[in-house]
Amino acid sequence: MEENREGRKRMKKLKKLAVMAMLTIIAAGTGNMAVSADNGAEEPEFFLETDKAEYSGDESIIETFRIQNTVQSSITGIKIQGSIPQGYKEDGEKTEGEKWNREIKEVKAGAEAEITVCLAKEKTKENQDPSVTEPPQKGKEPAKSVAPQGKGDSAKPGNKPFKNDSVKTGDSNQVSVWIVLVLVSLGVVAFCVKKKKGKGLLTFILIAAAAGSCLGGMETSVKAEERELAERTAEVTKRIWVNGEEMMLKAEIFYKVEKESENSTDLSLEGYTLKWEENFDGTELDRSNWNVELHNPGWVNAELQSYEDSAENIYVKDGELVLKAVKKVDESGDVSYTSGRINTQKKQDYKYGMFEAKIKVPEGKGFLPAFWMMPTDENLYGQWPKCGEIDIMEVLGDKTDTAHGTLHFGEPHTQDQGTYVLEEGDFSDEYHVFSCEWEPGKIRFYVDGRLYHTAQRWFSKKEGFGEVAYPAPYDQPFYMILNLAVGGSWVGYPDDSTAFDENAEMHVDYVRVYQKDSYDENVTKPDPEEVDLREPDASGNYCINGDFSSAEDLNDNKDWEFLLAGAGDAEAFITDNRICIKTKNPGDLDYSVQLVQAGLPIEYGKKYKFSFDAWAAQERTIFTGITAPDHNFGRYLQDTKAELKTEKSHYEYFFDMRSESDANGRIEFNLGNQGSAADVYITNVRLEQVGEAEVPDDKKTVLPDGNYVYNGAFQEGSSRMDYWEVQEGADAVVTNENNVRRLKVTAPVGTSADKPVLISQRELGMVGGTSYALSFTAEGDVNKHLGVQVAGESLEPARLIGQENNYTYKFTITEESRDRDLIFFIEEPGTFYLDNVRIVEDELIKNGSFDAGFAGYEFYKDQSADASAVVDSLKEANAADFTIGDTGDQAWKIQLKQNNVELEEGQWYRLTLDAKSSVERDIMFAIQRDGSADDNWDPYSGEKIVKLEQEYQSFRLEFQMTKPTDLRSILSISMGAVNGIRITEPHQIVIDNINLEKIDEPDEPDITPPVVPTPEEELIIQGDFSEDNGVWEKYIFDPEYGTMQITDGKFICEVKNPGTEEWHLQLKQHNLFLEKGAVYEVTMRIQSSASRTVKWALLSQSYEWYGGEELELTEEEEKQVCYTFTVDKESDPSIDFVLSMGKTGDIVPESVIEVDDISIIKK
Repeated sequence: MEENREGRKRMKKLKKLAVMAMLTIIAAGTGNMAVSADNGAEEPEFFLETDKAEYSGDESIIETFRIQNTVQSSITGIKIQGSIPQGYKEDGEKTEGEKWNREIKEVKAGAEAEITVCLAKEKTKENQDPSVTEPPQKGKEPAKSVAPQGKGDSAKPGNKPFKNDSVKTGDSNQVSVWIVLVLVSLGVVAFCVKKKKGKGLLTFILIAAAAGSCLGGMETSVKAEERELAERTAEVTKRIWVNGEEMMLKAEIFYKVEKESENSTDLSLEGYTLKWEENFDGTELDRSNWNVELHNPGWVNAELQSYEDSAENIYVKDGELVLKAVKKVDESGDVSYTSGRINTQKKQDYKYGMFEAKIKVPEGKGFLPAFWMMPTDENLYGQWPKCGEIDIMEVLGDKTDTAHGTLHFGEPHTQDQGTYVLEEGDFSDEYHVFSCEWEPGKIRFYVDGRLYHTAQRWFSKKEGFGEVAYPAPYDQPFYMILNLAVGGSWVGYPDDSTAFDENAEMHVDYVRVYQKDSYDENVTKPDPEEVDLREPDASGNYCINGDFSSAEDLNDNKDWEFLLAGAGDAEAFITDNRICIKTKNPGDLDYSVQLVQAGLPIEYGKKYKFSFDAWAAQERTIFTGITAPDHNFGRYLQDTKAELKTEKSHYEYFFDMRSESDANGRIEFNLGNQGSAADVYITNVRLEQVGEAEVPDDKKTVLPDGNYVYNGAFQEGSSRMDYWEVQEGADAVVTNENNVRRLKVTAPVGTSADKPVLISQRELGMVGGTSYALSFTAEGDVNKHLGVQVAGESLEPARLIGQENNYTYKFTITEESRDRDLIFFIEEPGTFYLDNVRIVEDELIKNGSFDAGFAGYEFYKDQSADASAVVDSLKEANAADFTIGDTGDQAWKIQLKQNNVELEEGQWYRLTLDAKSSVERDIMFAIQRDGSADDNWDPYSGEKIVKLEQEYQSFRLEFQMTKPTDLRSILSISMGAVNGIRITEPHQIVIDNINLEKIDEPDEPDITPPVVPTPEEELIIQGDFSEDNGVWEKYIFDPEYGTMQITDGKFICEVKNPGTEEWHLQLKQHNLFLEKGAVYEVTMRIQSSASRTVKWALLSQSYEWYGGEELELTEEEEKQVCYTFTVDKESDPSIDFVLSMGKTGDIVPESVIEVDDISIIKK
């Protein structure tokens, strides 16, 4: 009995030991299975490319193996083994087995590397059948000869298994063994628990399981470390054809990923010097480094905030800058928002460098904080986006774990964006460092030193011109901007969940700029990436399931997708070989209800036909087109309105692909905002390649700016000398000093009239029987000459004066002449400079009939306005047609302009044009000074405002050029908020037959009579300051001088610094009509917080005095102004009322000036 009892005790102990052992195995197995499940580490990308897809005879195979290191660590010890097909050997090498071998020491994060191998045909007495090291897969010949990882032929990274591929890596685990052990262990535990139901054993099980989890966790940590240090493998294959037979090339890759410490980064400051930093250590913003921007709501991107210069929105506290968004609700319940925006323009501007800021962002729907950069001179390459933009950090308020870094550039607008998502934490909970490393030809984006995006492929181009030399536009000085936007077309708008408290703040700890000692700008634009274009189906259709024979899921991001946006509410389903779209609410956007299919391959240089059948329950319209989601949704087939009938109808459209090949084109059917919710049915959707695209005529013609000379500013092409020829023997380069480019030609010793150096451009698009003007700038030693010949006619040589000088010639091409060449010739040794070469028609206004489209014109639209322009040749005999949805809040926000209008001092001119509008409204036109350099836009002609009606009217403006001769004046026709009247009703304006001619002094200038105010009619608009809608211009020469605002029925000017001129702070209203001999009464109420003087005046556009006075103000006393005068000068419809509050005396104190009830009445 004792022996049995002892035996049972021993059995209990053994059972307990067994349970403990099994629990340990379970825990360890769990840990090991965790390692196995976590094997999917991020991998570099590998590519195997060949010089062609088909080979014949004894042709050699040129293989290129390429690595793109897209991971955030360096990869090292890279060994590549490539297969050598039977019958081939490595060129110049002794064949050893069937593999070639190469090594690459290291490829850093974000970098690339490549090697090239030549496989030559072995010379044998008999032809050998080609064979492969891998069994070939029969299939259709590929269109491209590139096999990228994960596309086309198989590519197998060691830690990412692909279908039907066997992956072998150095860090795999014996998963099956662990699974068996765990299952056995669970069985034992279950048996023991069943036999012994005591609490002690269950407690022990829980404790053991917890311990096992810890053990497993330790095992995971160890294994993870081993995996980072272990060698990884990958494999990439490439299918080719040799003498009609298919064979497979293969490359195996063995490499290591650099182990990273917890604090390691990809960002290195080696070679950099700190150039500037702002730590916000003071008590207020340092305005020697920062400008405060003032903008009204809707200024850009449909944003809601007004940017104010207010301590409520912008302040420095505790060593950091705070930009705060403030929500305001007035007595009537109307909601408005204010916020802050500052920049360093013309104070801290840099070309290349490392730019970084430590920032904490707000959280909440509708917030969009940004740290970004814009060019100091936005006109160098053209206005946005042609000028370029660098967004270092943008974080959407409702996605505060995600940061975006973006480049904007080009025409059409293109962007290159990277995204960084925090693994843990939140950009709104703690500070993070956002950096941008900008070098010639490469811009990198970092978060906390981690590289997440590298941009290299960008361009600078205006429509109708050649591409500017790379790396433009990112080869000019930029300045930094910090702002906090509220609402907008990208971020969306605040809702009830958005908190406007301390949460609505963007905090900036510091901003720093580093630069290297020098930068090499001699960089080459990367070649376009080869695009892998899939084949169509057997019928030639690139659209998948175009007949809707498969009832696919419309929400799986595959093939057909049904999308809603804005207020759109609809449903879609596939049945009976068609898709039915039932709309409840069409929304307020064209794409509020949308059916799309992406992934369509569209090849450069091909013609396509897009067709479908469709009908509707009631007659209605839809918009359709082919777009480019990867290229800012550009249009390959422009949005086209399809008129649907109630019976099934066929629709087809054709387009030529003139952009780079795109593997991700997208069909769009847009059903929103069409004024109908009728059901729509679509079927038989097809996209087919139907031939070669029509090749545009490559003959030279007139450029959009009216110039017949191509690349006259020496900006275009890799050497900036596209279209130009310089005779061999001379040294010719284009300089690039501070972004000033000129052709520099060094004529060698021996240059003479018998051996001249020729600089030429051939076969220009000029027309016989026409007069032209040639202009250029040139520089050379004093009394040297630059010869000129155009269209076979030798012109007087340009005598050089030792510095850059302007030269102008007039010439006429005879009907008989066939010569269209422009030639400059140098007949003596020396160094010569040439720039800004132009040949234009010898007319004051170029292309006034619009027969050459918009050639010679620039259409300008501010981002806050909504307008588009075409030359209408269908309803009109070529006329400029403007469709306007929103004028914006200033007259200049929509303009048609022509530059380089020549005006001579003392000459009289007559400007005429025809215009009409679909709604009654005003436009304004003038010929003015080019103020892009100094903001002086003096209207030489005066500004003429005319009222348009639905039928054409002819308008004229006669004026004398009273200022010095200006050969670069600007014709401006303003169609924005003229007279401060903002129009949001959609309408059209048509303009034609613009002409400017020289005339003798007229008896009565300005034949079209102006609108003359009747007696007692008020000239001033909104003199009571009841609202601020742009009628009053608030001018501050420097933001540091003060602030101006219209609030509570008053104009208030806070003068912090009066500047150095009385006009440095001014309140203005334009275009008042004063009649010769008429009597006017001016009244207003004005008050100052400090005793001082101010001045008001009525001035012509040439600053001729029509009336005014100096006002002596006493501290805190309101002054009632009443002034009567008689106009003794000529009638003028373009008089400005100005109130000057700058330096009006020797000593001007800081003050706050309040003005109300300004009135000018004709008595």
